[in-house]
Amino acid sequence: MGPTRDPARRGRPRSQAARAAVLRAAADLALDGGPAAATVEAIAKRAQVSRTTIYKWWPSAAAIVLEGLLDTVRESITRPPGSTAVEAVTHHVGSLNSILADPAVGPLLRNVIAASPADPVIERALLDQWITPRRAAVAATLRDAVDRGELSADVDIEVAVDALVSPPYYRLVFGMAPLDGEAVARLVQTVWRGCRD
Repeated sequence: MGPTRDPARRGRPRSQAARAAVLRAAADLALDGGPAAATVEAIAKRAQVSRTTIYKWWPSAAAIVLEGLLDTVRESITRPPGSTAVEAVTHHVGSLNSILADPAVGPLLRNVIAASPADPVIERALLDQWITPRRAAVAATLRDAVDRGELSADVDIEVAVDALVSPPYYRLVFGMAPLDGEAVARLVQTVWRGCRD
């Protein structure tokens, strides 16, 4: 995904218009040509901003691509208004499954995941811009359920999150068919029952 630098992260706040243009350009380039197409140079050219501006705000092209993808699916980690905890968890897991099953986005994320062990910058971007926000959304819903007495007070939140979100990634990485809606619902109910005991 192109060269990386340590950003200064000083100066004026990011222009929202420029940020949106950069994120849109990165997502479009990556979806059209794969992660390798989303270089800082290509992103800057398409977004009509300088490379200096990009390096001031992001540590790498990978970080831009993943932030852009997260921006396009932000509603997938937003709890639906008025939803119960189990409905919210089902929303989170179902949305993640749908994103990973998308024929454009799924292969892109699989390539990023595959590249991450050999590149600490991509690995950091994957964690910061994709994995951590999605995990935090599910964890917040589970903690709310614990606070309301819907789940056991001693439930291990991190283990429960692993159990809920791992199957869609497992199927993506190993080229298996994605879960269908019924399987997602059964997955959530199985983990939920385990967390109540």
